[in-house]
Amino acid sequence: MKRQLINVFISLLLLILNDNSGFAQKVQFTYASKLVKGDRYLITVKALIPDSWHIYSQTSPDDGPNPTRVVFNSNPLIKLEGALNEKGKMIKHYEEVFDLTVAYFEDSVVYTQLVKLNTKQRLKTNVTGSVEYMLCTDGRCLSPTKEKFSIELK
Repeated sequence: MKRQLINVFISLLLLILNDNSGFAQKVQFTYASKLVKGDRYLITVKALIPDSWHIYSQTSPDDGPNPTRVVFNSNPLIKLEGALNEKGKMIKHYEEVFDLTVAYFEDSVVYTQLVKLNTKQRLKTNVTGSVEYMLCTDGRCLSPTKEKFSIELK
C-alpha cells in the first residue's frame, strides 16, 4: 500500500511539472453594451487570448475540437436580432488529429450580438449568458471552460 501511494505521488508530481504551463492559461473576457438606436443595443464580448494559444471559431465543425459558443439566457425583456458575429484574424488550418480543417483565433476575437428591448419603457435589465471555449496550443488543449457573464443595458 505504501509503495502504491508513493507511485501515485510521483505520477502526480510529474504531471504537474510537465504541464505547469497550462494551469495559468486563461482567456480574458471583457463585456459591454452600447445603445445603437432607439431600443436596440449592441452587446460586445471581447476575448484576449494568451500568447501562443488559440480558441476555435464558432464555425468550426462539431465533429472536431470544441468550437467557442456564446450562449444568451432567455430574458422576456429582450429579443436577439440576427446571428452572433465574430470578428478577428481567423486562421484556417488542417489538423491531422481531427482529420479536418478547423478555424481558430489567436490574440483576440470580438463577438457582437444585436438585441432589442421588448418594451417601450426603458427598463434596467441585464443580458446574461456564458462563453464556452477550449484553449489550445501546439497540439495540446486544456479542458473546455465555461464563463458566465451579466451585461447591463445602459
